[in-house]
Amino acid sequence: MGCMFSFFHPRPVTDSRPVAEHSVRQTRPALPALAAAPGIATPAPGTTHPPIRFTVDYGLREYIAVVHEHLSTVLAERGLAHERQGLCIRLMLALLIPPIFFLKRWRIGSCRFEIDGQRLTRRSRSGVLTLPWNEVAALHRYSGAYLVATRRGAMPLPYRCFSAGERRRFDAWTAGIRPA
Repeated sequence: MGCMFSFFHPRPVTDSRPVAEHSVRQTRPALPALAAAPGIATPAPGTTHPPIRFTVDYGLREYIAVVHEHLSTVLAERGLAHERQGLCIRLMLALLIPPIFFLKRWRIGSCRFEIDGQRLTRRSRSGVLTLPWNEVAALHRYSGAYLVATRRGAMPLPYRCFSAGERRRFDAWTAGIRPA
């Protein structure tokens, strides 16, 4: 007979995500009074683009690659040499980034994104974050991911989560955001 007070006793599942989702497609065009913000591409009248939906579990290598590319961008913006990153920067990436990554991954978990012409919505263990495109400070396009930068932080959106058509739609929706 097993002991119910051991550390290895199974715990109940507390996942708040729904078992199944139901999507409703809008059949008539949006009202003209609810037009998108300037600089944001919208579908032609009478057509609608469905939102882009995906779930992502970030990997450590992917995260380090985005941080490395973003660090190069930040150093270039500040006028510092970034072509050859020194031993100190590579050591920092190797020693500091993994614990930060695992802490964020533990705190946030898997992220479910829904992206449309008006906003980006992220659902995670830490809650729901809705970010209208006019609150995005910059959109970086790196070799493996988009990096959506805000005043409070940044969110990587890996290219592997987008189809070719979804990437074209995302680029059209975010055309008015300052690239960095």
